Amino acid sequence: MLCALGFPPVPAARAAEAAQQQILGRWLTEPRNGVIEISAAPEGTLQGTIIGGDSPNRIDTKNPDPAKRSERLLGQLIVKQMKYDGSGHWSGGTIYDPDSGRTYNCRFELLALDRLKVRGFIGVSLLGRTQTWTRFTGSSLVLPPASH
Repeated sequence: MLCALGFPPVPAARAAEAAQQQILGRWLTEPRNGVIEISAAPEGTLQGTIIGGDSPNRIDTKNPDPAKRSERLLGQLIVKQMKYDGSGHWSGGTIYDPDSGRTYNCRFELLALDRLKVRGFIGVSLLGRTQTWTRFTGSSLVLPPASH
């Protein structure tokens, strides 16, 4: 009867909530130069904030808004409005790339409890780039410089 009234079945709601809990936390970007904290936004979507990296004083010089080009990247919200699609997938949000100053559509796929596939793209998912982030378990949010 609850389904007929428009309420989702409780087990499905619990499954979605459990999936959301699995993705929350700190993630190390694939080039291992940034730490992003995935958290729940007030409206129930997911968001991601830069909380650490190998250049903690780095300025957002590529930002398309000239007024923001003197701001530090540390503390900036770069992932917004990710919605759970089911089966360990999130979409509908955006991700900001401070290296280019561009914002892309975004998809997440939880590959394992410690691995998150992050796809940023323009328009269709075929035109984009994928990284695999790993669960951050370090204690210092200041990372050593990446070796090339």
